[in-house]
Amino acid sequence: MADKLLKEHLYGDLLSPTPGYSTDFALGMTYCLSFEAMLTAHLAFGMLGEMDDNVIQSHHLLLDAIAKSSEKVVVFCNKGGIAVPPAIRKVYSLMERNIFEVFDRRNHKANFHPKLWLIREINNDDSKDALLKLIVTSRNLSFTDTIDCIACLTGKVGPTSVNNKKHKPLIDFIRAVVKESNIGNDQKKSVLKLAADLARVEKFDVESPFEDYDFYPYLFNYDFGLPQAEDYLVGAESIIVSPFIDKTMISRLNPENRCKRTLITRKEYVDKNIFEKFKNKGGIYVTLDDLASRGIDLHAKIYHVWNGRNEQYLYLGSANATTSAFERNGEFLLRLKYKYGNTRSAQFLSDFYENGNSDNKFMPLNEPLENASSAIKWDAAESAMKELMCAEDLKARITRHRNGRFSIIVASNSMRLANDVFIAPLQKKDLLQRWTGRVTFEDLGADELSEFFIISATTPDGTHHNAVIKIETTGMPSDRDQEIYKGIIKSPNDFFRLLEIMLTDTPLQYISTEILHKEHTGNGIKPEENLSFPNLYEKMLKIAATNPKQIQEIGRLISKLSDDIVPPAFIKMYKLFVAATE
Repeated sequence: MADKLLKEHLYGDLLSPTPGYSTDFALGMTYCLSFEAMLTAHLAFGMLGEMDDNVIQSHHLLLDAIAKSSEKVVVFCNKGGIAVPPAIRKVYSLMERNIFEVFDRRNHKANFHPKLWLIREINNDDSKDALLKLIVTSRNLSFTDTIDCIACLTGKVGPTSVNNKKHKPLIDFIRAVVKESNIGNDQKKSVLKLAADLARVEKFDVESPFEDYDFYPYLFNYDFGLPQAEDYLVGAESIIVSPFIDKTMISRLNPENRCKRTLITRKEYVDKNIFEKFKNKGGIYVTLDDLASRGIDLHAKIYHVWNGRNEQYLYLGSANATTSAFERNGEFLLRLKYKYGNTRSAQFLSDFYENGNSDNKFMPLNEPLENASSAIKWDAAESAMKELMCAEDLKARITRHRNGRFSIIVASNSMRLANDVFIAPLQKKDLLQRWTGRVTFEDLGADELSEFFIISATTPDGTHHNAVIKIETTGMPSDRDQEIYKGIIKSPNDFFRLLEIMLTDTPLQYISTEILHKEHTGNGIKPEENLSFPNLYEKMLKIAATNPKQIQEIGRLISKLSDDIVPPAFIKMYKLFVAATE
């Protein structure tokens, strides 16, 4: 069972719509994210396939993916949880309307840490047939090789509210996250509508060996009516799977009695005190040294609790066995109830470690490390960055100058920080400036403007930190997106190339064919030479019948480009097409 929950999943597989359905709206929550992984989500929701090297090189496909899904995906992440990308792409700025940060204004050291997706899917043949897909995982929206867990539940959205009390904690959690975020009003309405749909789901289906479920959300100082962690995570037998641990929480989850309890964790956090607490109960297991050294370490958070044949539960999600997880952070756990008499702890443990099995990823820990410590401390650079990014008056203002170029002023009353912090616009990281309470960036083009900024800091001993943050920005020119499009679609050939991607059912096949053609001939395919207007008209008719929203996307694309990019003859044909199909 554990092996199934720990199965490797790519985000494209995870988020792609159910066969016969299309994504209508998706809400994601993650501690951290990378722009590259966010692009994978856009590709999945736009049903354009998986991220690979070919896709990464195709700015046209990435542009199409963002255009198709920009209005139907919102992701909440921890403040400061956006990773600085190794290569900056202009399309990243287009994701401002999709990514929003969450933080506790009363306690800046609290983290927003849940990992889940709630996705509404609509039947392609019946718009009244809607599903809600809930994905609960320990994996962030980033590319890693860590060992994670995942579970997926699906439920039908009914015509009226049924108010299943099981769903209320999740509904309240989503509403609370919205309050604690910097989400815009339009996206807020979409998220709250999705939360309201939960009240119309009679039940989520669960797969064997489970028969029932419950939701356990945590968010800062909100009260969702949950018991103390030790009141539900301590059983007659229990297995704690948690990469991060602390002495206080481990003592609460492993009280002084003779019940069998096992800990699966990372060995660098097991000190002598923690080791002794499990030594004579069920032992401690850690990731094999060879895997951990290659970054394939434990990241799953699972609690297996056994209190008899009719009281067996599996909790999985984002919460580590730490005090901060259950007392301070934002977290989410899914509880799954086993069918009567289904699984004992020994059976569950065997999926992690089985004596004599050469495929084991874990091993017993026979003694603690001398320098092991479960204490996790913030350094001065991290604290200074957090203070700046959480300043309520941190704002950015864009000014357009007579020469058509722009300047950005970023200001806040947070002037004196304990450690130097540097800041720059995402698209101009070479302009990094030391923070003094007010910084100005000059001579930027419209396509270099963004609400995303890079901040960085280095401790006196040389430890470096950086992150991307989102700053409330005024003065953004209305043609900013158009300039980004123009920077990618620079010629009629580029326009027809993107149009072909938008009209094809197999965009990745088109990209692959183009790459093979280029490798063979030394030149890419020139769509305007291979596509006649009647052929385009035929393809547009097909799309209009199966996906009319895509025709609207073409219209929006045309509005962002100039006449020297979009041939007047095509504009005329497009207008005739729209008139004929209305």
